[in-house]
Amino acid sequence: MLTPAMQQYYDIKKDYEDSVVFFRMWDFYEMFGEDAHIAHRVLWIHVTTRNKNATNPEPLAGFPYHAKEKYLPLLIEAWYKVAIVEQVSDPKLKWIVKREVVRVVTPTTLWLEWDNFDDKNTNDLLVSITKKDEIYGLSLLYISNGEWKTTQFNTFEKLALELYKLNPKEVVLEKKLFQESSIQDILQKKYSLNIYYYESKNPWYESLLRHFQTKNLEWFWIEKFPQAIEASALLLAYLEYNQKQSLWMLQKIWLMSTGMTLEIDASTLRSLDILYNFSTGSETLWTLYGVLNQTHTAMWKRLLKQYLLHPSREKEEIIKRQNFIEAFIKHPILLDNVRQHLKYVADIDAILNRIALQRMTPKDLLNLKKSLQSLLEIQKIILQSEVSFLKKIFQ
Repeated sequence: MLTPAMQQYYDIKKDYEDSVVFFRMWDFYEMFGEDAHIAHRVLWIHVTTRNKNATNPEPLAGFPYHAKEKYLPLLIEAWYKVAIVEQVSDPKLKWIVKREVVRVVTPTTLWLEWDNFDDKNTNDLLVSITKKDEIYGLSLLYISNGEWKTTQFNTFEKLALELYKLNPKEVVLEKKLFQESSIQDILQKKYSLNIYYYESKNPWYESLLRHFQTKNLEWFWIEKFPQAIEASALLLAYLEYNQKQSLWMLQKIWLMSTGMTLEIDASTLRSLDILYNFSTGSETLWTLYGVLNQTHTAMWKRLLKQYLLHPSREKEEIIKRQNFIEAFIKHPILLDNVRQHLKYVADIDAILNRIALQRMTPKDLLNLKKSLQSLLEIQKIILQSEVSFLKKIFQ
């Protein structure tokens, strides 16, 4: 005979079989069955049993709720998704406490939990992939700043090359594609990517129209790319399902264009040690990124990686970047003053996302205040300088 609380657990677990369930029981998060054994292997938490006198006692593992910040990242880094179940009614009332999943934490959304992960998780890229009639749709979203792009490919080889360059933190496949072993072998074994599946019953095209509140998708230049539309709708549905709320802040999506950037194949990326060195097994030691990365903020770390993976082919853009860098190199005192203030700039993109998701903390708001104050100081320093090129930009 199940207790009401355990009946709640089994009802929830049935809908989240692919996730470890953190089930809130008063001041503890508890895990049962196979989840308890996973917690033992990954978190080194001792496994006990519930109903010890039963014929088949239920394995049980748990930890105090305030230790979630310690244990949650360990499970995510071990490639598990975590469904967080909270008590959503007053536990002092006589009847059974109501519990429900408030969100599902995945590799790309871990750092939305706390500010501690802003600097560690510079790779926050989520991609989704769909397929129909040998055409592959790809949609990619940088969770940090809401940069959302999509495209489609006529061969899997071209798609695989783009995935190699992007090196996403998390890959979502439609269920039928997830079941193709050849796709899994390449994504998991060759590229070592975290892959999950999701199945949405909502019409792809109509779901994007509802989200953007438009009559068509022509303004986004994706109207005539059906697989790009499907992949984007899949990504949106997956995120909304996991976050348990509308992602209203995602208001734009772009069709990926390769014409303005230099195409770099996988062999070149490996040979030039741009983002990864196989000898050192590191993205910072003996790599171009490691040499160039002298940035002080997580936002600029992400931007630098994008620049290295997709170098501009536009002459005007290249000259503009060179002039910007030259202006600071020629004025080292100005550069030093600006860098001193940049040290106090937090990951503003991450903070704004937590605010939009109503998940901010007092520390987030304090860090946002300090960041904006630092940026105002930077603007003041540059406007008071004698570097006309920089002053025009900031004016």
